[in-house]
Amino acid sequence: MEHRLQAEARLSRRHFLGGLGVAGLGLTGLASAAWSQTLPAPGEAEPAGLDAAAHARPAAFLDRVGWGASAEQLQALSRMGASAYLDAQLRAPLGPALPTDLAAQLAALPVNQPLEALMPRIVREERAIRLARKNNPQTDAAETEARLKALNRYKYALTQQAAAQQVWLGLYAQNALQQRLSWFWLNHFNVFRGGHVGPMMGDYTQRVIAPHALGRFRDLLRATMFSPQMLLYLNNAQNARGQVNENYAREVMELHTLGVGGGYTQADVTHLARALTGLGVDLLDQPVRVRPALRADVWRQGLVVFNPARHDPDPKTVLGHTLQGHGLEEIDEVITLLADHPATARHVSAQLAQYFVADPAPPDLVEIMVRRWQATGGQIAEVLRAMFTSAAFAASLRQPQFKDPMRYVLSALRATLGGAPIRNPQPVLGMLARLGEPLFGRQTPDGYPLNALAWDGSGQLTARFEVARQVGSGAPAMFEPPPAFLRQNAPQGTDQTDTSMAGAALRPELKPTRRPPPDLARSPVYLAQQAQLSVATLRALAQADNRVQWNALWLSSPEFMNA
Repeated sequence: MEHRLQAEARLSRRHFLGGLGVAGLGLTGLASAAWSQTLPAPGEAEPAGLDAAAHARPAAFLDRVGWGASAEQLQALSRMGASAYLDAQLRAPLGPALPTDLAAQLAALPVNQPLEALMPRIVREERAIRLARKNNPQTDAAETEARLKALNRYKYALTQQAAAQQVWLGLYAQNALQQRLSWFWLNHFNVFRGGHVGPMMGDYTQRVIAPHALGRFRDLLRATMFSPQMLLYLNNAQNARGQVNENYAREVMELHTLGVGGGYTQADVTHLARALTGLGVDLLDQPVRVRPALRADVWRQGLVVFNPARHDPDPKTVLGHTLQGHGLEEIDEVITLLADHPATARHVSAQLAQYFVADPAPPDLVEIMVRRWQATGGQIAEVLRAMFTSAAFAASLRQPQFKDPMRYVLSALRATLGGAPIRNPQPVLGMLARLGEPLFGRQTPDGYPLNALAWDGSGQLTARFEVARQVGSGAPAMFEPPPAFLRQNAPQGTDQTDTSMAGAALRPELKPTRRPPPDLARSPVYLAQQAQLSVATLRALAQADNRVQWNALWLSSPEFMNA
């Protein structure tokens, strides 16, 4: 069976490549050819503005300001016009406005518990297992190993629940721009899912990043700096007076704020690290013990603790500025210093323009965004408004970007799925892993690449064709009962109530309804994009032997993979 499917995939790929008339270019050449096919001809007039550009290319516009076009969003765009649609997205309320049943099910996920309720129990169980191993290495070894495996399964399930939640939000949330921007910030402030960070990713995505995604950059920087996930991932939890760890200080300057060439020195990194000493994490949520003279300076927020006994109180100078604060005040002082620095405005604006508009970022557009940043004190929504309403953005809809895996998979699913939410997100997570962008899986602090060249290799495009075939078939596994990680009970030793998604509409005993492959040739998204398809692509689609093949060819076409 597998050999037959592989043979069919090769046949379909030959049909598509032959139809496009690019034999010999290879898949990488095909991706490059896609850009040249859709660039404006010499002397061709550019769109008059955002509304005209979006009216001409509605699917491309929705691909840029969200996770891809859907039938519902195409209707809203047609009714409102691009300017009003964009304004509504920039002013979107914090909540994602999900379907009622889905919202209730996500809220009930164990991963969405407050960290103070979730993590201490996990850590106490880990310590109890280690103590049992130490005190009774021979007796009850099998029981101890069983407890450890159960705990690790639960931690993995929590991480996967957070990833599944991101898929559901990407597919069904009404605040599409905020969801897309949250993904940008998750990469900008990247943390890896290993260790204790994974079970806390629901908190990081929904309580640290999402509420600040369209707010003030200074607040977003502070939220990440005071998050247990970041402090553990970049080792600031080990940063203490006399044992300075510079990992986080270096990355917050190089990646999060000023950027490479932002004017900082090694001395600035060292002094920033000293300012951050004492800011750490207590996963057991226990009282901080310090001598009486320091008790007034102890600070706690959730699992994050500032311990004045671990803080370096000596004078520090960062970026030529002598810190005037005391203890925790120094950290707030450096947050303001970094967030308001002109190099930060330029670095972050350039990355936003690269992600949403063009690679490389147009210099004139970056200048517009920097001026808006400085005029508004780093209000992200206003910086984005300047970017999206620029002539450069309107023109860019005619100069498509090659989609990274997250954009590609979610846009393909949004173009394909109907109104009923999927029940099993595991196939989607598998697609992202196969394409090299598993959720929360980037081990290095730089996050997944923004540039298209990182994603358009021949192996990537071959995998995309396989994903296109899977989605084009309707991916029936997505409508099967939920996977084990959504029905995972807490280990007995953690003494937690099971609040999994095994109930309601996702009961595992419910059998999936047999679903025919979607008729994408009549879908609103295809019809909205049809005018932009090249003659070669239309010819290839006309040669498809069946609906699944037609769907796969469109979803793997240059015009769909670039938007």
